[in-house]
Amino acid sequence: MKVMYVVFEAKLGGHVLSAFTVANEMKARGHEVLFVGKKGRLTPRIETEMPFVDLEIPIFHGSRQTYFTRRSWAAVGRLRRLIRERHVDLVHAFDAGSYMHCYLACLLEQRPVLCTICGGVDPYYNLPPCHRLIVFSDEQKNKMITQWHWPADRIEIIRNRLDLKYIGDEKQRLTRDELAGFGIRPDLPLIIMITSFRGLQINGIFRLIDALEIARGKNEFQMVFIGGESDEVESYAKRMDVRFGKGAVLFLKPIEDAFRFLMHASIVMGVGRCAFEGMAYGKPTIVIGDKGFAGVVEPKSVEDLAYYNFSGRNQKEPAPPELLAGVIRRLLENPAMRESMGGFGRRYVMEEFDVTIGAKRIEAIYIGMLSGGAQGSTLWRLACFARLLVPVFYDNLMHRPRSLVKKALNLVTMGRLYPRSTQAWLNSG
Repeated sequence: MKVMYVVFEAKLGGHVLSAFTVANEMKARGHEVLFVGKKGRLTPRIETEMPFVDLEIPIFHGSRQTYFTRRSWAAVGRLRRLIRERHVDLVHAFDAGSYMHCYLACLLEQRPVLCTICGGVDPYYNLPPCHRLIVFSDEQKNKMITQWHWPADRIEIIRNRLDLKYIGDEKQRLTRDELAGFGIRPDLPLIIMITSFRGLQINGIFRLIDALEIARGKNEFQMVFIGGESDEVESYAKRMDVRFGKGAVLFLKPIEDAFRFLMHASIVMGVGRCAFEGMAYGKPTIVIGDKGFAGVVEPKSVEDLAYYNFSGRNQKEPAPPELLAGVIRRLLENPAMRESMGGFGRRYVMEEFDVTIGAKRIEAIYIGMLSGGAQGSTLWRLACFARLLVPVFYDNLMHRPRSLVKKALNLVTMGRLYPRSTQAWLNSG
């Protein structure tokens, strides 16, 4: 079969890497694949493995993220042409915004479509029904059931999305000289985190820096952040350089295959894919979410962490930095503990995240869809799509008026005098 994989942009992000990894495994299983999305930093690597088509999925209405805009009709038209011209049998979208566009294109072209929701708090709106919806966690499945009233049997939890052979290839290992070229000190214990510094992670990183300052004491180490830029965070971390010497905290820009650095870590910090890659190398892994320390990957905590897709959302209240500092100290001072926790994480990843296992389940879903799995009539599906676009278009329409009113009221009242109900309405946009 020929499968088209769609993302809104081929950037260095977990959901894109997941889509690419699944597509590559399907190619290895003998299927023809096509990757579609706006060109990004991951495009050159994708093009070495499979055909890539540059096609922007418009998911922003001004500065506001959404699922469908006026420009979406043109994108749907291009998707339809691709499906026809490339003789695509099935389309697999790897984010909610792309799925909305692919759904209409596939409906009009009479092709099956399915969606993978890639963690986070998506979807912000309900999605039109498909044969199967794939999610990464129980949290996401339960949200679709309780908030959007999806039938439980339509939702599959498939975590397996890591190419462990590629990650574990010794050819990926960086030398000590290469590490030093980045400003990393391989003579010290290294704590490494791969992060974009976007969204809610920022709050957790501030708490992490507080914990690092407490943990440092007699335990000399270097903290390395890879993958994003934040003047706010870098400024906050400078106090560690002042207190402990330049380079105590190092910030590196986004790097393709950043997982290679994790081979040299004593401790890995992070959420999602960074955590999985650290676990794959047998490194003790600490999940850092919005509230800060959310747990160490170990037998007593792993199921709670997994329920929330290792995002840190299991931590409901901010953890005191002293708690994380104590964990860091114990790990740095106890090699046997690091080996034990790292070994458990590696075994867990091998069982739960190997893409070769997940690909078999996804392939079975594809076969079921192509053999005529229940989809509903074309008219019914079109009506569902139209109904679900109503709240999207309403929020798009109201976004600019809300923004203008909010700005005006802030200028006049400094945001303190208008009623709470008005403030809630403004913030909802």
